[in-house]
Amino acid sequence: MRKTEWHLWTLDQYSEEEQWLNKKAQEGWALTEAFAVRYVFEPCQPGEYVYKIVFTDGVRGTTERDNFTSFLEENGIEEVGRYHRWAYYRKKNDGTGFEIFNTVREELAHINKIRKLSSVLLMIMIICLSMELRVMMVAPSVTVPMVMTAAVSVMILKIYRGLSQKAKKLEADMALFE
Repeated sequence: MRKTEWHLWTLDQYSEEEQWLNKKAQEGWALTEAFAVRYVFEPCQPGEYVYKIVFTDGVRGTTERDNFTSFLEENGIEEVGRYHRWAYYRKKNDGTGFEIFNTVREELAHINKIRKLSSVLLMIMIICLSMELRVMMVAPSVTVPMVMTAAVSVMILKIYRGLSQKAKKLEADMALFE
């Protein structure tokens, strides 16, 4: 018996999404597919799996990506879903924990990759918004595309700020250990 759930997470909520997946696994539901906002689960033994989500480098077929995947597979970690550069990994819960990043520096680099993507998206939205404002100067009226562009820009700015806060916390943690 499979079940499908729909859930929307933003770029800065990947750790919350991870917690949600691990809670589902504790309840006896193993993730088998993940794509955008759609998650497919199958029954499993409660707590059988542990999940991690990673914003990966490159695409399949690149040496770096293939080496990373091979390394994970050698350590009993399998990829169960992929959406663009987001990869969903799981391993059997053996009680030893499941960490993809060995150091705070690696985790900070991960957050900075996501933050870089959000800054590019924000720049694109600002360009779109400025184009909408130029149109408004010719024909003064608020349009649906303008409102949507502004709303998405605000959402991406919120995501960027959330990622920046996570990065600052990790930088502070890193300073403690140096």
